[in-house]
Amino acid sequence: MDAAVLLVGHVRGITQRARAAGPAGNPEAQLGTFLGDLMKVHGERFPALTAALASAAHSDGQDQAWEFGLQRILDGLAALVDQRAR
Repeated sequence: MDAAVLLVGHVRGITQRARAAGPAGNPEAQLGTFLGDLMKVHGERFPALTAALASAAHSDGQDQAWEFGLQRILDGLAALVDQRAR
């Protein structure tokens, strides 16, 4: 049951963020724009974040939060199942 609640929470969170973005579009794209502007000024202080933002820019603006979060949740549940099977 806890696994189901975890998955529903992820879906709910992604859905709420998408609704909050409204017609302005993808919340990750908005965050990316904000961070991009910030990194123009302070990027040399955060090279790993600068590299991550550059990588995200090559994703054609696709929202990857759903897939990333889902994969991490499933990875964690698989590890839990393996641990309990031992």
